[in-house]
Amino acid sequence: MTSVLSARDNGESVSSTLVEEALRAFAKAFRAWQLYLPNNPTRERAISIARSAFSNCWAGGVEQLRLQVRDAEFQCDGATVLREVERPSDGIPWILYRDGLRELTISPGFEGEDLEALLGLLQRARQAAPDDDDLITMLWLADLETLHYRYVEVGSTYELGSLPGTGRMHADAGDGASLAPLATPLAESPSFSAGAPPGVVRVEDFDSTLFFLDRRELAYLQEEVRAEFGSDPRREVLTVLFDILELQADAAIRGEVIDRIDELLVNLLSSAAYEAVAYALRESRVTERRATTLDSLSRERLLGLADRLSDASVVSQLLQAVDEGTRAPGAETLEALVAELRGSALAPLLAWLTNSAAGPARASVERAVLRLGERQTADVVRMLEDAEPAVSLGAIRLAGRLRTSAAVGTLGRLLRTADTAVRIDVVQSLTAIASAGAMQALEVALDDAERDVRVAALRAVGTQRHLGALPRLNATMKRKELRAADRSEKTAVFDAFGSVCGDAGVTVLDAVLNSRSFLGPRESSEMRACAARALGLVGTDAALGALRKASDARDAVVRNEVARALRSGAGT
Repeated sequence: MTSVLSARDNGESVSSTLVEEALRAFAKAFRAWQLYLPNNPTRERAISIARSAFSNCWAGGVEQLRLQVRDAEFQCDGATVLREVERPSDGIPWILYRDGLRELTISPGFEGEDLEALLGLLQRARQAAPDDDDLITMLWLADLETLHYRYVEVGSTYELGSLPGTGRMHADAGDGASLAPLATPLAESPSFSAGAPPGVVRVEDFDSTLFFLDRRELAYLQEEVRAEFGSDPRREVLTVLFDILELQADAAIRGEVIDRIDELLVNLLSSAAYEAVAYALRESRVTERRATTLDSLSRERLLGLADRLSDASVVSQLLQAVDEGTRAPGAETLEALVAELRGSALAPLLAWLTNSAAGPARASVERAVLRLGERQTADVVRMLEDAEPAVSLGAIRLAGRLRTSAAVGTLGRLLRTADTAVRIDVVQSLTAIASAGAMQALEVALDDAERDVRVAALRAVGTQRHLGALPRLNATMKRKELRAADRSEKTAVFDAFGSVCGDAGVTVLDAVLNSRSFLGPRESSEMRACAARALGLVGTDAALGALRKASDARDAVVRNEVARALRSGAGT
């Protein structure tokens, strides 16, 4: 979606896209101007792209480009068209803002000689010593015809008029007419009876130490020092390499750049610079998608960088460093790095998650593996039957968290072949998937030989109210083994039956709760209490009627359970 940033005199609106592209190209040209010699082809190409971008601006209907200068961005008609996110103190907006410029007006023809002239002036201002001319003086001397600017006197609160590149005053109606004129050079100034000429700042007016700075200024200086000394030059090198890759059209140069990036990734990984590695993988993916002029071989090699780092041996070494705590990445860095890997990294990651203890690192890897598993569903399904138990168990749990329906068939087979601990995880994953096929596969676990597996399956059937399990539940209710089961299994059976049986099961439950022999109730106190719970889950009039018949039971456990079931059944 584009927005209106400038307009012709007749009111016709112009899209922001051309303006943003022109300013981005100019910023890249300035970066190339700083890094390369004048005869370097990369620098020449960056300048050429900037010229073309401004030419496209004028051809697209922009008659004049009027920019408001902020400390870290350019704005046009209140909308941001260029923002310096990384190290804004080296960006063009800050260099202009620091020396007092608050507005630039660029006219057609700027893409000629004035573009390179402005780049040179910006570089001089960036490297200027305290005694050198400031940028406003340089612009006044350069006399750029296609560039007008407004500025404020540094240290003052009022704004001076806008100046064209010719150096003549150019006061706009309504704002420049009432403003103070630019101070003339000292040699041409009239004599004053006392004091310094207007607009001249003397160092004697200020304390020579830093103690006159307020807290906000001190905090700003400290932040800039931290940013300068805390920046990673390796990341800047990677940025330059990706810029060259995007700007260069020569296949041989691109191949060499990718070779250098590949070598850097190995060195960065061996030196534990994990954040730079994550940045390189992310930029390679972004560059491959954004650079439309890349050939197929370059695209394949760029994407292959992540494939190489996703090798199981490389990922295992990374996770070993996390376990040992030596040169281990932070939680956020680890998550960003793992998120850029490929499906081949899933096996060691899943094995590590299966055996690792809870902590920030584990939570970060879990989040990254979830995103990775969403992109590599086929790999997750394939690893469900991996020969390595830790990998298989990790894949089972991941399939449940992802609710992967494609894994249902394999999970159903594992319910018949895997050991007890794995079958419990399979039941939990099928419960999380909760599709019709998953619940049908889960029915097998209702007759499992292990009590824990049966209870997990019963609770899943009850929670999902799976009607297909009713025949098996009916058979379970009639077995004598149920009376010998422990209380938690009895509760799970009756709760599952009560959740799915409806009125058809009231007769069975009523018989358990209320049937009597000559000596008293036929069933034990536990069985009757479980039946009362199940009738409460049914909640129909017939079920409530069966409960009322037992409301005066002598057994306190049964009587309390009946009362609780009546309250819950009446509420439903």
